[in-house]
Amino acid sequence: MDNKSAISSNLPMVIKRCPKRRKVQYNEENRIMSKRGRVNVYLYKIPHKSIRYVRDLWNTLVNMRWRWLMLTVSLINVSAYFLFAELFLLDAWISGDFSESLCNHHKCINGVHNFTSFFMLGIETITTTGYGYFHPTENCTLVWTILTFSTLVTIFIDGAFISVVYVKISRPAYTINNSLFSKKAVICLRNGALCLIFRINDSTGKHWIGSQVNLFLITQKVTNNGELLPNFIVELKLQPYGVLFWPTEIVHEISSESPLWNTSAQDILLNKFELVATLSGSSVLTGQASKSQTSYLNGEILWGYWFSSCMNYDNAKCEYTVNKKKFDKTVLLDTPLCSACDLSKIEREIFKKSLSIDCLYFLTDCQIK
Repeated sequence: MDNKSAISSNLPMVIKRCPKRRKVQYNEENRIMSKRGRVNVYLYKIPHKSIRYVRDLWNTLVNMRWRWLMLTVSLINVSAYFLFAELFLLDAWISGDFSESLCNHHKCINGVHNFTSFFMLGIETITTTGYGYFHPTENCTLVWTILTFSTLVTIFIDGAFISVVYVKISRPAYTINNSLFSKKAVICLRNGALCLIFRINDSTGKHWIGSQVNLFLITQKVTNNGELLPNFIVELKLQPYGVLFWPTEIVHEISSESPLWNTSAQDILLNKFELVATLSGSSVLTGQASKSQTSYLNGEILWGYWFSSCMNYDNAKCEYTVNKKKFDKTVLLDTPLCSACDLSKIEREIFKKSLSIDCLYFLTDCQIK
């Protein structure tokens, strides 16, 4: 009771709940390339970084993000306004506009009263909007030099940034949409051989001209000298894929020349590697070159599955239809869990046993006869 009365005498009392600590989430995938094609490689501790950016100013502006480019354009224009405001102020001072005995008809610049007026005059000069209340006269000493210099500065600013914007718009796009590459890749038997397969669906025709598909394997490798290469890249050979007018399956046959020759289903689950798929070509509508890319981790490769058919023929409309809901759909298939190397050994042993059995039957038939 005493405690309760003591608490009630000290009211109002506010009880604050202590905030919970947020758990730090670590990215366990550690992708070199994201699913949307962004390369997760960043450079840091670059010596003389700022000087290199200034020396290669053109590529710096082209690779700059749009928000920073717009900020740069704004800062340069504001700096030019201040520069010409100072030049007009200097011209007015040289011409004697600040003398109290000077008549208004003999002033160098009419309508100016303070620095804000000179700043507005600089804006009118750079933007070439035409002079209004603030304007220079023929009584100025350096006005022709300032106007000539302002024309050259305007041409340089407009020409440079219009060129940068054009290059940024027309350069190849490296991002992809969600339906271009299949979300998963599969490994299954096709024509008696294990094959790695993924799908491409370029329905917009951005890569139909000069289409080229490449597949790279990024994994660890130990050289003969014992050196560990953490990100060793090797290109995988692909079968001919034809045209990309419809959803196309890109096939890599796991042969004796493939880096996946000794890889089994267990190795796919346990070993860490990444497959990078790239698609480059030009658009049939605009002719603009494009490059799209994605990656597959070992957890995104399904062993013993194949892709479901997503194309049907419509007899009523006499055209093929593509069911996009089935683009990523996979079907379970009976597939050996051993590697392609072990599978070829088993097939050779079975072939040898079948030959020996055939020879035994042949000899038995000859003895009976």
